[in-house]
Amino acid sequence: MGDAPAGQPAGDHLSGPDDHAATAGSAGLARIAERLGDLEAQAAEYHRRAAHREAIIDRLHQENQKLRDELRGSVFDPITADLMRLYDSLRRDAGRLAAMGTEPGQVKLMESYAEDVELILGRCGLEQFCAAAGEPFRVGEHTVAGTVESPAEDRHNTIAEVVAVGFRDRATGQVKRPIRAKFYRFV
Repeated sequence: MGDAPAGQPAGDHLSGPDDHAATAGSAGLARIAERLGDLEAQAAEYHRRAAHREAIIDRLHQENQKLRDELRGSVFDPITADLMRLYDSLRRDAGRLAAMGTEPGQVKLMESYAEDVELILGRCGLEQFCAAAGEPFRVGEHTVAGTVESPAEDRHNTIAEVVAVGFRDRATGQVKRPIRAKFYRFV
């Protein structure tokens, strides 16, 4: 206890250089912690804004795709409708020529024209679909081109004959033109 200056109790010291260093060190650590807190807040804000930007970009991309599809439809729909009619006409003429006994080369040529139109429709994103005789009528996929009387009740509302194939959008599956068919009608 002889270490304490006169008039001061033991353990009560005047602040020395070590105490100033400790105070300065804790103040420095506090500033560093404050700066780290600020950086953390800035990083969180940056990530929040980045997520918001990504959401906007995704929404704009979806809107762009929708507008592109609508534009494509408004341009291609009239063209593809005409191509479908041309396809039907060429198939019908090939069948008529074959039934008349026309030279097979001419029938084959007419069929090749129809196949070319089918390929063009395929490049426009449409695929052909058909139905078989006896299949039941399906709303949205079939349209009635006529009726055929049938004494058999189980044939009622089933396909008697396909008049024209249908076409659907390959990407969406949406029917662009239903199958045209004659259906049995029970009498």
